[in-house]
Amino acid sequence: MKFLCYSCLILLICCFQIGCKKAQNNTLVVHLLSEPDDMHPTNGASAVRAEINLYTNLSLLRVNYKTGELLPCLAKALPAVSSDGLSYTYEIKDGLSWDDKSPITAADIAFTTKASKCLYTNNPGLKPYWENIKEIKIDGTNKQKFTIVMKRPYILNTWFWTDFPIIQEGFYDKQKTLAKYTEEQLTDSTFLKTKADVKQWADEFNSPKYYTDPNFLSGAGPYKITKWDKGVSITLEKKKDHWSENCQENWYCQANADKIILKLNTNNASAVLELKNGIMDVSGMIDYASFTELSHDENFTKNYTLKLADTYNYTYVAMNMKPDGQKHQKLFNDVLVRKAMALLTPYEQINKTLYENHNKRVVCPISPNKIDFNTDLKPVEYNVKKAIKLLTQAGWADTDNDQILDKLIDGKKVKFEFAINFISGSKVWEDLAKQLAESMSKANIYAMLNPLDYNGFFSSVTGHEFDMSIGAWQSSATPEDFSQLWSSAAWTGNGLNFTGFGTPQSDALIDSINVSVDEQKRIALSKRFQKLVYDEQPYIFLFTQTRRIIVNKRWDNLEVYTEYPGVLLNTLKLKD
Repeated sequence: MKFLCYSCLILLICCFQIGCKKAQNNTLVVHLLSEPDDMHPTNGASAVRAEINLYTNLSLLRVNYKTGELLPCLAKALPAVSSDGLSYTYEIKDGLSWDDKSPITAADIAFTTKASKCLYTNNPGLKPYWENIKEIKIDGTNKQKFTIVMKRPYILNTWFWTDFPIIQEGFYDKQKTLAKYTEEQLTDSTFLKTKADVKQWADEFNSPKYYTDPNFLSGAGPYKITKWDKGVSITLEKKKDHWSENCQENWYCQANADKIILKLNTNNASAVLELKNGIMDVSGMIDYASFTELSHDENFTKNYTLKLADTYNYTYVAMNMKPDGQKHQKLFNDVLVRKAMALLTPYEQINKTLYENHNKRVVCPISPNKIDFNTDLKPVEYNVKKAIKLLTQAGWADTDNDQILDKLIDGKKVKFEFAINFISGSKVWEDLAKQLAESMSKANIYAMLNPLDYNGFFSSVTGHEFDMSIGAWQSSATPEDFSQLWSSAAWTGNGLNFTGFGTPQSDALIDSINVSVDEQKRIALSKRFQKLVYDEQPYIFLFTQTRRIIVNKRWDNLEVYTEYPGVLLNTLKLKD
């Protein structure tokens, strides 16, 4: 009898251990090269943040990654649109709820809009996207139905909603402060001066706890952030008894892994070793040389699938066109100098040594993979002699024979020396900065490397506290709205127009593009704008990025997309 009980105990322990092992195996470990700036519901702009939001939050609409078309998400269907293109009527699906089991309603859509538009909300770079919304009218007889009234026709009046998570009023505004005011009032600085309650709400909403503390992050998605170990990892866990279990036919509802651990590793050699040892399941962050090496490693390819995919993203080097003349000298306010910088960029060398020749050249502010790309614009070619000629034409010369160009600016002798900012931890960007600096030295220009963490980097560019800065923009197949990156307002408001590019004429062209519902007319205007940017050279335009996808073969259901992030982690399924 004792023997039988002991055997039963052994059996139970074994079963328990097997169960634990299986649960552990259903954890997807993903390589993360940099942490998100934050996970605040409205205040953030990093690509990693956007990817995590795909799993922890839901939007009114999503993108069908296979077709590139719009897909209803929280909405029952795509909107009914008025004949004048200004009113969009939606209805929220039945049975959708927040984590506290309260229903998702039209009030949450209205709150998301007001919270994002409110002048006190700390999201200056994203405010231009919300500016076109005039008001949201909630149906008096159906709390799930609402109409979004726009100020003007706009090419992204529907696509806009795919980029922003809907947030819970009951969680982020328990007193329903914003519900007392209209969208117009919340954007009126004079009106808000008399409304202490709005300022009090905003101070709370902008507080640090909503940026990184999992206890103060709430979303409608099938996963929840349960742990954020700064500098180490972010853990997402599948929610239990979540309504998304009943809509598995849609990608945004799926949650096949019990856990998704986003593991930070900024060292490429170390990350490759972790992949080889099976510690990480997924990576899209390995450098090009390592990716090529791994693709030829038979032992590695037995266990991992490796795929290359085109993207709509592009890398660039931004130049400060409106420096203060004190901390940052007036170097790049001259278009001749900016064009010289482009001529001093060794494109072929960079593509070969850093990207294994996988990337394509970019010449203007959209990817050549987009339908409205201006094919008449030719890539700038590396030419030191032409660059020196332009610099001489701009008045730069080495007058004191110290091997650095100088010029009299505002009565003061200024040397042509500056810092190249880039996000630390990226060896590719560090090597890119080194190659730029080395090439520029051939024209007697001295460039210093200035690595910064993400927050320092972002504050430097939005605050116009930089000379030259390496970056990358993420894009998609949706029609291009140039206002966020290129309008004058996006510079004066410390938005994402880092360089200071923009004139009344360019702003008017952007506005015309944004209201052109005729596809052919919009494309023609877009090509005109691309040519305008091309001629002004605010960026050194580099390459479209090729995505390097590596996935352990123990995970099934792998599909690779041109749309960011390339692989939808929540859809990967552990093989039986």
